[in-house]
Amino acid sequence: MALTPQASAARPSRLTALGQVAVIVLLAAGFFSGVALWWGQTLQAEQGTTPTWFRPVLVLHGCLFPVQCILFGFLLCHHIRVGWQLRANLISGFAMELAFAGLIVTGAGLYYVGSEEWRERLVWTHRVLGLLVPVTLAIHWIMGLRWARRAVGRS
Repeated sequence: MALTPQASAARPSRLTALGQVAVIVLLAAGFFSGVALWWGQTLQAEQGTTPTWFRPVLVLHGCLFPVQCILFGFLLCHHIRVGWQLRANLISGFAMELAFAGLIVTGAGLYYVGSEEWRERLVWTHRVLGLLVPVTLAIHWIMGLRWARRAVGRS
């Protein structure tokens, strides 16, 4: 599909400015609250006491879960579906969505899995995926811009 420079900016898979802000704000809130929780758990283990800020951050992080599930659903219904049809940016898109979906699954698992052995595995998987999300998002964004430039060049 050849795109003109004007069509590239308005390509059907491109998120609106509001959509881009929502993705960044929600993923950043999840990332930074997750890092804070990891740090709080480290302090808890070292000092034997829970920081006073830990519980509110835990509640915030947990409250982001359903909102991020809605965001994931929105992305599946529009951005990913149209991107798939355009065959645009597939590899970085898969990496981004695998990390995002993995966070959703492991986050749910942390709520509902009772086994200590499985919980420890889920915690570490959730942490690694959480660290990967900003990396995969940045790569996906850069690759999307490159794809759009190449599409404009083919027109």
